[in-house]
Order: sequence, then structure tokens, then C-alpha cells
Amino acid sequence: MATKTSGDKILILDFGSQYTQLIARRVRELKIFCEIYPFNKIPELGDDVKAVILSGSPFSVLDEKAPKVDIEKILSTKPVLAVCYGAQYVAHNIGGKVAKSNKREYGRADLHVLKKDPIFNNIPDQSQVWMSHGDTITALPNNARVIATTESIPVAAFELDSANPVFGIQFHPEVYHSTEGLALLKN
Repeated sequence: MATKTSGDKILILDFGSQYTQLIARRVRELKIFCEIYPFNKIPELGDDVKAVILSGSPFSVLDEKAPKVDIEKILSTKPVLAVCYGAQYVAHNIGGKVAKSNKREYGRADLHVLKKDPIFNNIPDQSQVWMSHGDTITALPNNARVIATTESIPVAAFELDSANPVFGIQFHPEVYHSTEGLALLKN
């Protein structure tokens, strides 16, 4: 992501997550300017917006009334970090599959990094992360690859092959229980 320089900012799209304000706080602790916008009030993604973070949500992407955005436009315009619901939304809407989990995945897990992408700089294998979701990504779109798993989740993190960097993560880097979460947000 980018550091604050004359007008650079991170835009956080809020899908109703209880953690959206905490994501913003963590980004600001890194001395990066950010603004939160509701998913249905997206401002122009001008040159001052360096990246977009898609928040989690209490909804399932499978719900008829789930929050929706023009994800193709966002992905084609800016680098994206999609967190939990955001990751599921990206996968679900560009050719992947999301299904209800056999059991709600909530709590600590150890991240197994399969590919040392820049998003995982300074993050050791088996780093502790915090899961909180009832759905899981069961198949990725053709232009995506798994870059991290956990013991119970085959797609804990993925990367899209696209013009802009796009990462989806099924865990919450902004919470204290994700021990290297701040490093991930900085990356």
C-alpha cells in the first residue's frame, strides 16, 4: 500500500463490518491517510486514491440482500485488499465459488504461507491470525491462486492475476489476535 504523500489515501469500503473502524485505525497507525465510505456511496476513485480495502460484513455473499458493488470497476482501477466478506465477494463475483462452512470459523488459526508475495514480507510461516466467518471460498476464479492456507481453510489468502495488485484474505489483520496483522497492512 502507499504512505501519505500530498493527497494519497486508502479508501475503505464498509460492508457493515464490526471491524471497519479498527481497520482504519490500524491503517492510520501506519501514518497512512484513509477514509471510510459505505459500500453504496463510493466516491470517484481518483489519482489520490492509491488503494481500496474491502471490509468484512455480517452478511453472506450468498444472501439475496447482501451489499453489492461494481467489483469489476474497482478491481480494474485500483490495488485492492479484500478482507473476509470482501475476499468472498471478490471470489464469488468474478468466477469463484463460496459456500456455507460446515461450522462457523471463529478464532485463532495458524497461517501457512504457500507463496512469499510482497503482502507477506516480514510475516513468518505459521503466524497466528484471527478468523471470523460463516462462509468459505471453495473455488477460486481462473485468474487467481491460493497464497496461504490454515489447517481448516484451503483458501486463507489468494492473489488475482490482474493489472493492479489484488489480494483476498479470509482473516482479520486489524485485530490484536492476528500477531503480524499490522505488518500485512503495511505491506
